[in-house]
Amino acid sequence: MTRGSRSSWPLAVLGVILAAGLFLLARPRAVISLAGSMRGRGFAIALACSFALQLCRGARLLLLTNRRLSLARATSISVVWQFATSVLPFRLGEIAVVPLFALAGLPGVVRGLSTVILVRLLDAAALATWVLVAAMLIGGHALVLPALALLLALTVAAVLAARARAPMRLALRWRRRTGWRRNVLRQLLTVRRELKVLVRSPVRAAATALLSVLVWAGIWALSLALLRAIGIAWPAAPVLLGVLGASLASSVPIGSIGSFGIQEAGWTGALAAVGVPAGQALAAGFATHLWNIVLLAVLALPASLLLALAQRRLSHKAR
Repeated sequence: MTRGSRSSWPLAVLGVILAAGLFLLARPRAVISLAGSMRGRGFAIALACSFALQLCRGARLLLLTNRRLSLARATSISVVWQFATSVLPFRLGEIAVVPLFALAGLPGVVRGLSTVILVRLLDAAALATWVLVAAMLIGGHALVLPALALLLALTVAAVLAARARAPMRLALRWRRRTGWRRNVLRQLLTVRRELKVLVRSPVRAAATALLSVLVWAGIWALSLALLRAIGIAWPAAPVLLGVLGASLASSVPIGSIGSFGIQEAGWTGALAAVGVPAGQALAAGFATHLWNIVLLAVLALPASLLLALAQRRLSHKAR
């Protein structure tokens, strides 16, 4: 057993304990009752929202890869990638993007991981933007300064990474090194190159940023649709706060399966802050989380088939 795997076990156990404990606090019967109240029309609306969300993610991925993928393949990668992230612990689903890119005709571990880094940076910036929106809707003025600071820090980091000469000086210093330093250098230079390509076209950069904001709007809309489908008609503004709380909490590196537990903790804490009963919020969080995975599974099946067909066509062309 490696040192990394030994250190990850306590976090995995903590994640399982947290998920199990919160599920018991939510009362399993209440969660099952809420999840079972889903009806066909509500499921269809939620599925349409989920598809629109994945289409936004696919369009963003299309731009990030400089249109080396079709929209269908990019969206299929996003669907399967999100499904893997939602069911695997420790964000292991992020690694799924590497074989998915290879299936779509873009092989390379460094390229795949660079895309993951860029997507997460864009998600962080869009999340900070929506925190500002939530502060204006609900009146949480204490959130404005941290959100603006995060946006400024991400913008400065992106500009420096694309324009600064420090990565090139590091490349000259480590050009003869082997092992982890060479791997880190390759990853840094690839991310820098992708950033430079992105900012070279202001229109593409703006479209990518807009799609990132729309992704979080889609997550908000999907959460509202799932709540309505199980009979909960909360106002939109508190639900946005719950989505932001769940997203911030899920970034904590606790190894529960599919962020179960930690995500519900952030969701419940945010909703409880605006007066939603904690028990009700917790049960609704687990019910909508389960249905979100079901929706991703429904979309992941045709997406996987499309990627397999794309790989077959690429193989025929290569022969």
